Amino acid sequence: MEQIPEIFLSSTKLGSNETLTVRAASNSFEQRQYAIANEAGHIVRKGVVGEHIAEFTLCMVGLGCGVYRFCMGKVQERFIIAD
Repeated sequence: MEQIPEIFLSSTKLGSNETLTVRAASNSFEQRQYAIANEAGHIVRKGVVGEHIAEFTLCMVGLGCGVYRFCMGKVQERFIIAD
């Protein structure tokens, strides 16, 4: 049986000043805390989502080009920032 992802990212490849939209598979996120980690595994950004929120956007300003992981609970989704 195929598992349905808990979160969806708007894109897996973004420009350096674009926004990343994160959507919950259900009416709200199961976990409220999120983090963005770089290729080395260091957390470069973190935050908390409000209750009853099913979608939010993050601006990628300040993050250099590279491979990142959006982490929320046990879910990790990979995305790339490129020029």
